[in-house]
Amino acid sequence: FGVLLVILFVLLAGSPVLLGFGMSADWFDGLMALVLLAAIQSLCFDRRQRMFALLFGIPTIVLCLGGHAFSGTGRLPVLMLGHLCGVLFLFGTAGLIVRSLFNSRCLTFDSIFGAVCGYLFLGLAWSMSYLMIETFQPGSFRISELLCTPGEQSRSYVLIYYSFVTLTTVGYGDVTPISPTTRTLAWIEALTGQFYLAIIVAGLVSMLAAKTGRRPAGEDRDSV
Repeated sequence: FGVLLVILFVLLAGSPVLLGFGMSADWFDGLMALVLLAAIQSLCFDRRQRMFALLFGIPTIVLCLGGHAFSGTGRLPVLMLGHLCGVLFLFGTAGLIVRSLFNSRCLTFDSIFGAVCGYLFLGLAWSMSYLMIETFQPGSFRISELLCTPGEQSRSYVLIYYSFVTLTTVGYGDVTPISPTTRTLAWIEALTGQFYLAIIVAGLVSMLAAKTGRRPAGEDRDSV
């Protein structure tokens, strides 16, 4: 999970740098394929996980990368199908990671890294969902002029930024959901992010603290 976390951070922090150098959206899909391959490797422990990885992970990579080989009207349906598979794969990956952590007999600090990976996968899954909606219904988001730059890849980065701002409930207000669908998804994502931190991450930290024999600072005072 530590290696996967590093790859995720490189993807999320390095993609805007590529945009600044004028790279195309192909580079982002290539980096996403690298993350998906790493996730597939981390999931392939039992038969059900391998089936899930094969059914959704491999088609996502093939369709997202292969969609750029098409031109005209044939390109959009292939990319949209790839993004749909990507949404299902990323949400499923986050769920499988959390399940594996709580079912594990041995919790380590790498388990905390796994929980953070699940959190980042959630943010990427929501951003893909927003991108699909914006593609089908242009104008579903009102984006500040300071963030508007020409190009399809710029829209992808802006929606990734918006997804994580919503997931963490920061809410700068420079990207605003306009359509009923995007507004609904936005508040669901905000709730998901808060519950994830309050229940999943906090629960793992408590379990790890109990395993190492450490008590939270408040417990000693309460016991006195």
